[in-house]
Amino acid sequence: MLYNFFGILSSVFFVGCLFGLVDQLRRIRKRKGSELALSSGYATQSLSANAFFSSFIAFYAFFLYSIMLDEIEPYIFITRLFAALMTLLILFELYVDRHQLSQRLPFLVGVGCMVIAVVAFFFREQVLVVGRTTSVVLALGATVVMVQGGIQQIRKIWLEKTTGALSLPMNAVFMCKDLSNVAFGFVLGLTDGWPLIMLGSVSALLKLAIIAQFFIYPKQKEVVA
Repeated sequence: MLYNFFGILSSVFFVGCLFGLVDQLRRIRKRKGSELALSSGYATQSLSANAFFSSFIAFYAFFLYSIMLDEIEPYIFITRLFAALMTLLILFELYVDRHQLSQRLPFLVGVGCMVIAVVAFFFREQVLVVGRTTSVVLALGATVVMVQGGIQQIRKIWLEKTTGALSLPMNAVFMCKDLSNVAFGFVLGLTDGWPLIMLGSVSALLKLAIIAQFFIYPKQKEVVA
C-alpha cells in the first residue's frame, strides 16, 4: 500500500514538474516576443545551462536506472522519461538563444544520451548486468553534477542580481518532487531506493536556496549580462 501511495504521489509531483517545465518554456517564449529579445541571451536570462543540464542528467540517470533494475520500475521509468524530454526542450531553447559553444553543447550531449538510452532499452537483456552497474555509477555522478549545477544557478542569479526568466513555480514543484522522491526511496528500501534518497535530499536543499533568491532579487532587469 505504501509503495503504491508514494509511487502515485511521486508521479503526481512529476506531473506538476512537467507543468513547471511548461511554465519555464512559456516564460522563455514570451520574452522572445519582447523588444529586448534582440539581445542575445535575453529570452533565457539568468537561466544556467549548467543547472538545466544537471537536471537533465538527474532525470536521465534514474530513467536509465529504472531500465536496468531486474524488473523495470514503471513509476520511475515513465516520469523520468517525460521529465528528461521536457528538460531537453529547455536546453534546446538555450541552444537557440545563445551562441557560445559551452551553452549549446548541453543540448547536443543530451540528444546523444537519449539515443544511448533507446538502444539500452531495446537491448536490455544483453546489457542488464553491465548497465545496472553503469546506472548506479551514473546516479552517483548525477548527484555530483546536480550539486555543481545548483551552485552554478545560485551563483548566476547572484551575479546578475535578477531571477530573469527563471520560473518560481517550476522550482517550487521540483522541490516538492524531490521530497516525495526521498519518501518513495525509503519505501523501495535502501537497496534499490538509496539513489532516490541521496539525490532527492541534495536537490531539495539546492532548490530551497534558489527559491529564497526570488525573495531577494527582482524578476526583471533591463541590463542583460
